[in-house]
Amino acid sequence: MINKTITIFTLFISGLIYSQVKITVHGNIEAKENINDTISFIPGLFLDDKYYENQFLSIPIIKNEFHLNLSINYPQMYVLGLNSEKNSGKLRFDCCFIDNTTTLISLDSNFRIKKSNGNTNKEFLNRFIPYIFKGKKENFHFYNFDESLDERLFNYIKENPDSYVALWFLIGRFNKEGYTELYNKSLQSFSQKIKNDILWKKINEEFLDIEIREGLEFPEIVLKNINLKFETLQIPETEYTLIDFWFSRCRPCLEEMPKWIALYERYNSNGLNIISISTDKTENVKTYWQKRVIEKKIPWKNYLDENGVFASKEKIFSFPTNYLLNNKGEVIQKNIAPEELEKLLINSYKIKTYFDDYVRQPQVPISVFKKD
Repeated sequence: MINKTITIFTLFISGLIYSQVKITVHGNIEAKENINDTISFIPGLFLDDKYYENQFLSIPIIKNEFHLNLSINYPQMYVLGLNSEKNSGKLRFDCCFIDNTTTLISLDSNFRIKKSNGNTNKEFLNRFIPYIFKGKKENFHFYNFDESLDERLFNYIKENPDSYVALWFLIGRFNKEGYTELYNKSLQSFSQKIKNDILWKKINEEFLDIEIREGLEFPEIVLKNINLKFETLQIPETEYTLIDFWFSRCRPCLEEMPKWIALYERYNSNGLNIISISTDKTENVKTYWQKRVIEKKIPWKNYLDENGVFASKEKIFSFPTNYLLNNKGEVIQKNIAPEELEKLLINSYKIKTYFDDYVRQPQVPISVFKKD
């Protein structure tokens, strides 16, 4: 009974830091001229509205000032937009964190965030950016974040397990790049306080829903075949199988396809198989997808994940995306490059490289083995 009471008390105390409260944020623009516009606080690129309590906030700016009223349960991360720039094609990527300690947001004349007094935004500016980007603040915006910084994000979470800034960045990375074991380790490294909160629970549910994982068999899924008949995807009993997600109007996918075809033609008899899964939209299936398969002379099995339903659930938003499977149908690597796969095959099969053939047969295109 005592332990139960202590647990309930602990959860209550942890919830006090970011409990739902109504706040008013005063905003101002430090500019010489009077600005009258409308400012919007918008969910960031790659981030779904479901992560937000207040999904879209639009407030008038009158003589360089605006007032934002909202109820907030946990820190929110927004990017800014202006009504006057709505049709200009201009995108703003600077992110701003608002929590229940935020009372002031100050922007410069270019509408870049100059100051925000909330605890989360202070952490973002004073601890997170210097740690992740080694102090280089001047040209930072959220989407400069890339794969090379994922390990640093993991280490930051281990050192700062209560960080909502790091949690939002992890959500952004997961929604852009998809599932990785490092992202999962990062998610599980947050404190129990964070794990008790709504935001962590939302993203954890999505992680649990991911089926394509390293070390596990590729899931059995029902897709359409090239004749648009439903068919269960079968993983052949070959040494290696590459599952390639693409769509017919994806330029990088089409540029990479000849390399996969060359690999397939050389190594298929030794145990390499390739399976393509297109995520084409319904209106493009007959017009583009079926024709592309014929035009490109794609020799392996082609499936259609119409409108990318399965791919979206698996957080596959970047194309091409591929998964290499072993002879048990287990995922052993994500996004292997053609050159990298060739090296693996050479080591496995103990046979010659494309370069050997190129020396003897100059008609083999150099792009087959040369990196872009």
